[in-house]
Amino acid sequence: MGQNHGRRTFLKTVSTGMLAAGLGAAGARVRAAPQPGKATPHSGTVIPATADFSLDIVEETASPFGMPITAILAGGQWPGTEIRYRKSDVFRVMVRNRLTEPTSIHWHGLIPPNLQDGVPGVTQAPIEPGELMLYQFPLVQAGTYWYHSHYELQEQQGLAGPLVIEDPAEARGYDHDVTLLLGDVYNGDPNTIIPGLRDGSIDFEADKPFVLPGESGFATDVPYAGYLLNGRSNTSPWKYAVRPRQRLRLRIINASASSFFRFAIPGLPLTVIASDGEDVEPVEVDNLMIGTAERYDLLVTIPESGNYPLHAAALGDNKWVEGLIHTHDAPAPPKFGPPRFEGRHLSFEQLRASDDSRFPKGPERSIDLRLSGNMAKYVWLMNDVAYPELFAPPDARNVPIEVGHGEVVRVTLTNPTPMYHPMHLHGHVFRVLGGDEERAPRKDTLSVPPRSTRAIEFYANNPGRWFFHCHNLYHMASGMAREVRYVNSPN
Repeated sequence: MGQNHGRRTFLKTVSTGMLAAGLGAAGARVRAAPQPGKATPHSGTVIPATADFSLDIVEETASPFGMPITAILAGGQWPGTEIRYRKSDVFRVMVRNRLTEPTSIHWHGLIPPNLQDGVPGVTQAPIEPGELMLYQFPLVQAGTYWYHSHYELQEQQGLAGPLVIEDPAEARGYDHDVTLLLGDVYNGDPNTIIPGLRDGSIDFEADKPFVLPGESGFATDVPYAGYLLNGRSNTSPWKYAVRPRQRLRLRIINASASSFFRFAIPGLPLTVIASDGEDVEPVEVDNLMIGTAERYDLLVTIPESGNYPLHAAALGDNKWVEGLIHTHDAPAPPKFGPPRFEGRHLSFEQLRASDDSRFPKGPERSIDLRLSGNMAKYVWLMNDVAYPELFAPPDARNVPIEVGHGEVVRVTLTNPTPMYHPMHLHGHVFRVLGGDEERAPRKDTLSVPPRSTRAIEFYANNPGRWFFHCHNLYHMASGMAREVRYVNSPN
């Protein structure tokens, strides 16, 4: 597998100071012992022999689309083990690195202590081969999240899984709680993708790609072999059995490396109740677009006995992944048919927070960020600067975005490029501005459309160093990222 010595050196240099600063019992590493459940203390830190979940990160050969590829998996499965907690629980997950290279895990959308966020070079050192790390912190949120590697391109190789935090106070109002995790698969070494895009050996354009009238910005850089739903392809689709008139909560997670999907269950209305783990006022639609790293929670009622195929079409490609919800008495159809996306489409303007989302009053700071790129050189920038990521140019620099504790920070994101950029801020939940000021929807990942401007604001109440980046893995790896750094401490 491709390695990058310069990046490794950068990570080691940045991370050494963080470890010396006091990585406590939550976040400590130890060398894995031969006996399960035992560990050797590191720097005087005692690691519990057990945790609620233990994720063994392993390398396996997989062939989801006919060609053997090197997969990096959590728990030996694709997607990784579902982690499920309740709000106010203590998150206790042990990650064991059984690879021959480093790894790290980011808990996407959660608000952990800074040193538990899983970004090498920003919030932790990588977990080295043979080592383990305990992530432990109180859970203050509820909703649909996910986890994935934040080390090099391991996320593209399958190192991702669902993460659900239930709210004990919630009135359920549904019979089934179902997680749907979407992913994309590249039949090859992902380390060859950016060099191939730069030298022209990869030049992908799908014939008759999926788009709705008037849609644009879904040019797909990567020639994916196909797409997965809960680890299943269309040759052996994912299926779920229910009874007539039962109601389902579908937690849809776009865990792809760089794909956008349009989702529908033809003939059944979908009620959107949450976005990125945050409740919204219910909106009934027939289909919706899900950007890379975003999540939507939907309610759907199965009216009568029968089969109800669901479709997730990759926008900008002509491929899709399908699944089936069916009643126990209905035999599965031999084929589901091509995707159909008719009726009402969810627009972002329809999303309103379920309560007043305004932040406490405080000092205000405004920041302008231009999301730009050079397709010929395949370099992606923020304010004309590339962050020193895996495939960034040699002159890439870390130019932190500085904020002060207690500030309300408004960030204006201008995207002059012809592609979407799903922007993710670690360690915070932000409001998306431009509509109802009082009920602006909360999110942690916002897909900024091509040739447009969007504004967000967040409350700077979680001191530390946090990553802010495009969640298209290849845009991030070639420079579209920044560090958000607090320049003062709370009183």
